Amino acid sequence: MKKLMMTVMVAFSAAVCVAADAAKDAKPAAKAMDADAKAKLEQRAKRAVKNAISLFDQKEDERAVGILEAVGRMYAETDSKYLANLALGRHFLDKRDFDRAGAELRTAQRSPDQAVQAESLLLQGQLHNSRGQAGEAMMVLRRLTQDYPTSPFSNDAYFLIGQIHFDAHRWTRAAEAFQMVGTAVPEQGTNETVLAEAGQRVFVHVKDKDLSVLQALGDKSEVVLESKSGDKETAVLEPFGKGDGDFIASVRTSSDPSQPGDGVLTVHGAEELKVTYVDRNTEGGEVAKKVSAEAKVVSTGSIAFMDGALRQRVRGVFVGQPAQIRIRDLDLDVTPNADKVKVTVRVQYRERPEPPPGADPNDPPPPPAPDAPWLTRTETDIELVEDSPRSGVFLGRITPKILATNETAAAGEIAVMPEDRLSAVYTDSCYLDGKTPVERTCEAMVLVGGSTEPQSIMAHANEVTVQAKKLLLEAQLLYKWGSIFKDVGLESNAKAKADEGLARVDDVFDMMKHNSLERDVVESAYEVRWNLYLVKNRLDAAIATCRALVKKYPDTLLADRAFLQIANANRLKDTDESRRSAIQVYNSIIQMENSPLKPEAQFRIGEIMEQNAKMSAQFGSKPDYSSAMVAFKRCADAYPNSSFAGEAIKKVIDYYISIRDYNRAQETLDRVFQDYPDAPWLDEMLLKWGVVCHRLGNRADAIAKFRRLLEEYPGGSSAKQAANFLKKLER
Repeated sequence: MKKLMMTVMVAFSAAVCVAADAAKDAKPAAKAMDADAKAKLEQRAKRAVKNAISLFDQKEDERAVGILEAVGRMYAETDSKYLANLALGRHFLDKRDFDRAGAELRTAQRSPDQAVQAESLLLQGQLHNSRGQAGEAMMVLRRLTQDYPTSPFSNDAYFLIGQIHFDAHRWTRAAEAFQMVGTAVPEQGTNETVLAEAGQRVFVHVKDKDLSVLQALGDKSEVVLESKSGDKETAVLEPFGKGDGDFIASVRTSSDPSQPGDGVLTVHGAEELKVTYVDRNTEGGEVAKKVSAEAKVVSTGSIAFMDGALRQRVRGVFVGQPAQIRIRDLDLDVTPNADKVKVTVRVQYRERPEPPPGADPNDPPPPPAPDAPWLTRTETDIELVEDSPRSGVFLGRITPKILATNETAAAGEIAVMPEDRLSAVYTDSCYLDGKTPVERTCEAMVLVGGSTEPQSIMAHANEVTVQAKKLLLEAQLLYKWGSIFKDVGLESNAKAKADEGLARVDDVFDMMKHNSLERDVVESAYEVRWNLYLVKNRLDAAIATCRALVKKYPDTLLADRAFLQIANANRLKDTDESRRSAIQVYNSIIQMENSPLKPEAQFRIGEIMEQNAKMSAQFGSKPDYSSAMVAFKRCADAYPNSSFAGEAIKKVIDYYISIRDYNRAQETLDRVFQDYPDAPWLDEMLLKWGVVCHRLGNRADAIAKFRRLLEEYPGGSSAKQAANFLKKLER
């Protein structure tokens, strides 16, 4: 089946409905009742999730979390229970409770709904990025773009991938990812209007399995885009997604006049756009059949208060100074001349409560409540004028002014009072995300010198949970101090700080005997205790603390992290017994059903085996790393979406190079660039690939790899070495 889709894809397909006669025995009726009951149960679960999300909006987080946690128990047979996991993951991610968020999002990943799966992956990518795990984040995000190429969440994934590359100064990779933002759009029916954003890059999605074959033969396919105003451009189709015949092409659009074939398609707001693709061989046997789709070009408008130089938005405007208002909306550009648009400016205020009886009349009135609604004091219409023909940018101004009782506002002025708010509103009739007109609004506070009322709020609490949290915070600070002293070799100081911290944790455990503390406080107490024991090198006590937590809360999210810390501590002791113990603990993590630390545990096992091979090698002979390579390969194969998979493959490539197996090294490197296109260490891989090509006698390929490294990663750690190699090869 072949489809042609543009921006919000147009699908050329027919739906066939097959109806079967209902049997007249009792069993089908029972099944129908079961299906009806299940549908009602699904509706109840969805309604519960919706109600919980509304409670989040009302800042009633505890009630919302309680409802969402109950959904999984009360509606265990429904698919909607995964919506609760997704909502919980989103909430805990916002609260930076990364362990809990990760557990909920991994559960949501089991949903049969692809939209839930895609959003779960996006949130997991955001989680890893918030933790500083950029490599892990990009692995998850790339999986989202590959598995769900038409999901809107893929657009967010491409943007985040680009941002991570941008922050790491990998400009080429960042540009490639940013260009893909907007290419992932859901498929639509043929009766729906396809919309494209004016002034932005327009993407065309073609689904045709023949294209994969043609590309393998070195043939390129194209689509032709034509605007109603007369411009015409051709774009080349490139593969994307899983490679199941999904191809994409794009062309940049602009409102400025341009010539056909110059790579820029001239479009204006509210005009039609047509795209044509030649299907060389249809399923019905037709040859060179033209398939076309149409889109309506719209412009999503925006309005803002700007500074005097019109360079940036402002949130406050001063009394007596002109407030600049700007609209960007190409739909309002309806003639070749400078057009005009009307904007409504409202003055809004909040009511203050009445002063208490007996209050001093000279005291300022009480401040309004934080949730007091904004009421309109007055409003007026002003006219914005397009700054130049065909620009779609409209500018205007109004001056807020405090007027005396008998004064009236002059033209271009509006009466305000201190602490009022200005609101500018206009109606956007055509935009990308909706079909009904919507009001675009911007606000700015009215600023008057000396009108600010500073307030001081003091809060006092003697509740046991608050005291416990205070003690744990002090213990955590002492743990950090102890870790610093230990790192610089001041063992006695480290142990002293650890003892102080343990004393505070003991106070918390004493509180547990007589009071009911929140679970997160109890888990934190166990976590801080084993961390402090590790500072004192008391591994047995740390392991016992970890096991006590698992016994108290079998579903705890801290257990695998604790085991990882204990295993790492054993590994660093660097004795045969401690390394064996570390491998045993790492295997315990791998055996845990849903632990996100499995990839690291497997990778660390490989590192220990690598170290054992070095120590067991006889003097003058090369170590046998084959067992370690098996562990690293297992890490890459079992956890391909983990950042440790890439690190493991690097180890394998280095091993192949060391034993001069250059062909297998080249095969592995080729796989790396296919499976890990966003890895932060690809500059190292290009350097190794260049070396491998040179040793295989492929001088031209080696030069190409070194040049690519310098072009894509000019500031990378391998750039200098690549430049030296390139200079020698080009001589």
